[in-house]
Parts: sequence; structure tokens; C-alpha cells
Amino acid sequence: MISTSQLAAIRAAHPVDKMARQWVKLRRYRKGYIGPCPICSTDPDKRGATKFECDADTWKCAVCRNGGDVIELFAKRNGLDFKGAVEWLGGTAEIKITPEIAKRAGARSHKDGQALGEVPAPYGDDPDLRVAFIAGWSESRRRADYETFARERERQRLWGFWNGCSEHGIDAVRSYLLARGIHAPWNAKLRLHPAMPYFGDGREREPRLIHRGPAMLAPILSAEPRFTGLHITWLELDLSGKAQILDPETGEVLPSKKVRGSKAGGYIDLGGCAPGEATRMIAGEGIETVLSVYTAMLRAKRDLSRTLFRAGIDLGNLAGRASETLAHPTIKTAAGRALRVPGSIADVSSPAMPVPDNITELVLLGDGDSDAFTTRHAMTRAAARHARPGRVVRVVFAPDGLDFNDLLKRNGRAPLLTEMDA
Repeated sequence: MISTSQLAAIRAAHPVDKMARQWVKLRRYRKGYIGPCPICSTDPDKRGATKFECDADTWKCAVCRNGGDVIELFAKRNGLDFKGAVEWLGGTAEIKITPEIAKRAGARSHKDGQALGEVPAPYGDDPDLRVAFIAGWSESRRRADYETFARERERQRLWGFWNGCSEHGIDAVRSYLLARGIHAPWNAKLRLHPAMPYFGDGREREPRLIHRGPAMLAPILSAEPRFTGLHITWLELDLSGKAQILDPETGEVLPSKKVRGSKAGGYIDLGGCAPGEATRMIAGEGIETVLSVYTAMLRAKRDLSRTLFRAGIDLGNLAGRASETLAHPTIKTAAGRALRVPGSIADVSSPAMPVPDNITELVLLGDGDSDAFTTRHAMTRAAARHARPGRVVRVVFAPDGLDFNDLLKRNGRAPLLTEMDA
């Protein structure tokens, strides 16, 4: 058995940010770092990567949906169990507890949801260690309170962008979608912002403004539903396609899409019937994937009177976290090890795209232009997570190398239609 003080000593001796920087190139972001994920990224030096965030104590990745402390990072990065990771990081040897270790232990205690109360041994046995433990716990609480405040402030800021758009902006959005051969239901929650700012960092004060221009906005909603964030796609001035955005300092081509706010456990409402009247739901990773299938069904004159259309924002949120990672059969990390990717067994305690209880037929769309191994495990995980007695769950994949919009433009209708008739 390893004591809590030994675990605290291991964590203090191996800060997450220092450990992660051995594997990937990180850059400063707020009070920590962002960059490529040491677990799921294949380019450890990728500039502009933002999905992995960490500080000295914790980390999380928005792509592979993993997170935790340094032990969990080391374990998932190297395919080890908890015991194996602990042994690699120092084992069970007794370590002299310093005030720094005690402070980190106090912060961890707060993050684990433990009340301050009586300071546990051995920290309470020494006045200096006791003071350090309390200071760490208190500092963690102050930081958590501020993060709660900051999240709500960002939510209100994003609501202002959405609410400030004219509802008639859907007509401009339809022009962009039609250029890609896509129709949208009349009640799809999409609007156009004429001059949406694009920032290059997460600084609260004087953030670096890189671009400003028209953007398609889609609100991210929780199950309640409650507005929690925005999915943003910047467009060309003539709305003919996605904008090409360059970093003025490096010349790097930046993503034309961003998610701001909270997306975990959320979805994008792409319209259809009233949620309470729906018996079928069609969901995929992205807006254009789902609307391509809607368009194919519309052209085929299918009955859509009891169908909902929703986007899960990204593959990780569509399927939720996995309870295990698997070695990729072909992709290697920069260190030459097999890339670890989320497996097919769902961690049902983690959030994911919600599915209303009244849905009796759920169709999940898997694009074929993403890594097949990762995508198929994610869709298996999603199907298992959303399965219920009396509900049929189907997973339909686009052919390898294509997405559903490619199929729509090529054939005028997606193979989903015959699959749904099976």
C-alpha cells in the first residue's frame, strides 16, 4: 500500500507541466500551459494546438477526453496501470515531506472535494507543514471560485454575441450552407455574426486579436437546455466558404472553427420536430455532417415529422470518455511508441452529448475522413452509452476517406437512407 503522503510527494516531485514538456511543446496560457496532447497528438511540436491544458497539478485533453494528475498522465502516456506508473515515478520509498509537498497535498485535498476540517497526519504533526497544507487548500479554493466566476463571465460574454445577432442572420448562413449543397431545417439554431473577433490566446487582458469577420454561430446547449457556449465558424466575406485565417506573426494557417465556453455534455440543436414529439434522433460530430444527411433525406421526401437533428460538437463529446486506452495498430508517437487512443468501453460517469428519453431510434453518423481505428472505437462507445431498453441504436459510417458532405455532393443523397431502411 502507498500512503497519501507518498502520493503527494510523487506529485510534488513531478509537476504535470514539467513532465508534459518532456514530450510535447507547450506554451503559456492563463495560469498554465496549452499545446499538443502527450497521449493523442502525433505532432509534439504542432504550433497552435489548444486541446491539451495543464498546470503543475492537473491536465485535461478535449480530444481524447482524458485528464487527471501526473500519475494518470504518465500511466496513459506509457500504457501502464496505476501501480506501474507510481513505481516509475519513484515508487513507495519514503520521501521527506517538505512544506512544498504539504502545500501541494492541501491543494489536492481541496480538488478531491475534501473539507479542510482537521489537517491529516503527517501534515498536522508539524506546525510548518500544517500551515503549508492549509495554505495549499485555501489557494486551491480561491482559484476554483475564480474559475467558476470566469466561466460564468465567459458564458455571459458569449451569450451577448449570440443574442446580438439578428435572427434573420439564418438567411446569410443558409447562403453559406447552400454553397456546399446543404439545406437546414427552418428551426436550426444558427445565426451569422457580421464581425466576430478571433483571438490568438486566452488572455483576459488585451488578448491578441488576429482576425475579425463574418462567422456562423451555433449555441452549445446542455440537457436542461441551458446556453453554455458557442461553436464558431469564420467565413469568407462573400460567404462562399470557410475563412482562411493566418497568424500575422508566424504565417501559420489557423483553424477556421473554434469552440468557446463549455461543451462537455452539450449539443448543437440543428432543428427538426419538437423535442417532446421526437421518436428518432440523428446525430453526428459536426454541423455539416448532420445537415448533409438532413438534405439527403429531404430530397428523398422522407418523413421527418418526428426526427431531431443534433451535432455532438466533436467526437469526444459525442461518445464521452473511455474507461481505457488502446495502443493504435499503426500510428506511433514521436518517441516511437504506439499512440494511445480511447477504447470502446464507455466511462458512463463522464458527460457526453445527451439523448432525450423519448428517442426510440438513434442514428449515429461516423465520418470516414478521420482515423478509422479511433473513430470506430468512439462510435462503439457512443452506441453502448446511449443504448436503452426499447431503443434501437444504429451507427452509419461514410466510406473511408469521405465524409457525408462529400457523399452528398457526389451522389445527391447519403447511404444512410438505405441503412435506415434495413
